[in-house]
Amino acid sequence: MKTHLENLNWRYATKRFDENKKISAEDLSALKEAVRLSASSYGLQPYHVLVIEDEKVKEQLREAAFNQPQLTESSQVFVFAS
Repeated sequence: MKTHLENLNWRYATKRFDENKKISAEDLSALKEAVRLSASSYGLQPYHVLVIEDEKVKEQLREAAFNQPQLTESSQVFVFAS
């Protein structure tokens, strides 16, 4: 079984998404809950998390992010704003 630190060290940047696959409502709910429960400074969570699903907004984000295709290929985009 992997330790917590091994799980944290295993990470990579996703370069492309399969536009035909969408994250399930259950998985999206689990991700939102994981973000909500994540540790932050003083337990205050000094940020807002926006889940972007609107295609027009994702296109605007893509333009602002140097045309990175991940923003429009993904089913949702999590934006952390402080």
